[in-house]
Parts: sequence; C-alpha cells; structure tokens
Amino acid sequence: MDDDSPRSAAVLAEMNQLKTRSRRLAHGGAWLPALALAAVPLASIALYRHPFSSAINSGTQAQSPDGVTIEYPYWAGLPEQQHSALASYLFWLVLAPLTFVLVAQWYRRRESRRGVRVNWRIPIAAGGAGLLALLALLAAPTGTPAAFTWWHGPLTPLLSIALAAIALGFAERSIGVAVAGLWLGALAWQFCATGFVGGLLGWQDWLLAGGSGPALGGQLGLGLDRPALALLVMTLPLVLVGAYRAVRFRGQLT
Repeated sequence: MDDDSPRSAAVLAEMNQLKTRSRRLAHGGAWLPALALAAVPLASIALYRHPFSSAINSGTQAQSPDGVTIEYPYWAGLPEQQHSALASYLFWLVLAPLTFVLVAQWYRRRESRRGVRVNWRIPIAAGGAGLLALLALLAAPTGTPAAFTWWHGPLTPLLSIALAAIALGFAERSIGVAVAGLWLGALAWQFCATGFVGGLLGWQDWLLAGGSGPALGGQLGLGLDRPALALLVMTLPLVLVGAYRAVRFRGQLT
C-alpha cells in the first residue's frame, strides 16, 4: 500500500503536467490572430488625409484645415478627414474579411498538424457580425458632429475588430487579449461619440483638471489627437499581448 502511494502520486503529477502542456499547446497559437487583428487598424492609417496632424479642434465645428466638414458615419474608423469614403469602405469590407480568413486558416492548420482545437469560430463570427453591422451603416443618417452623442460611437468599423479581439480572448482563455479588445473598442466608441480624435468625456476632463471646473469634456493632447498616434495607442495592448504570446510559444517549442 505504501509502495503504491508514491507511484499514484507520480502518475497523477505526470498527468497534470501533460494536461498543462496540452493546454499551453492548444492556446499557444493566439499570437498570430492577435497580431493580425491589430494590423488592420494600423493599416487604416493610410486612409486619412492628415494622419500625423490634428485636423479638428475640440469645441469647434468638425472641419478640416482644407475647409472640408467631417461627417459621420466614420468610414475610415475615426472622426478625421479621409482620402475617400469609398476607399475606406472598400478597405474594411475587403481587408477585414481577408484577416478573418487568415485566422480561420491558421486554426485549421493547427488542428490538422498539431491535433489541438480551439473554438476559433467564435471570434470569426463576432468579427463577421461587426462587418454586417458595417453594412447597416449605409442606412445610417449622415451629419456633422457638434457635441457628445452616444449613438455616434458605434458608427465605426473599428468595433468589428474590437469584437473579434474580445471573442478571441474568451476562446483562447486569454484575459490580456480580451482586455486589449475592450481597450480598442472603448476608445473607438469614445472618440466617435465625442466627434474628436482624442476626445474626452466630461468626467475624464474633470479628473484631468484635478477635480475642478465644469465637466464639459475636451480633447486630449500629447499627440493623441492625431489619427496615426491614436490608432497606435488603441492597438498597442493587442500588439504587446500578441508579441508576448509569440515569444512564449516559441520558447515552449525549444
């Protein structure tokens, strides 16, 4: 009886090690979908006419330096002047689905080569639902943002990427990926709802002012009022999580 106890403990420990290794192997492929999803908003920087300068000032009419009024829905993703609404629309309707196809093929390949399965259809379905909602934006009213309006927040294709990232985090059991998706979605909604890249909500403006003055909202400086830098900050957590998981997964293979 005494001899069997150490053997049983050793077998149980070995089984736990195998389960842990299998779990790590199964969820070790999240790095590519995370980086692929982050690459889409970063690539959308090319859609803006002034990606490295602020074209709108908070508290004024949403107008670019060229005198062109910024209107919603925000086809490029953020409330800034774009090169072409049609080009922005085609960008999201082509590149986003291609990214989802890449992610699906990645998981299919892992299933066939490594015999591990992840419920990858959940993030694909979430991103697809976001794209279907993007099609509904064709019927959305157009206009110039003048003040904070909560329903302007969803009028951006960036939410489809955010939804896919959040669902990916649940499928991969990764809190980091899910939080990165929430960060991307929250900032996209906030900037579009306020009508300004880097736009602040009233309570945020009040906190940054040290709890003094009226909570009227405003626009965050530090370069975050520029589309390129704003998108970089919005996607940075997803990039960092994807890079970390890639390094970690590579270490597990060696």
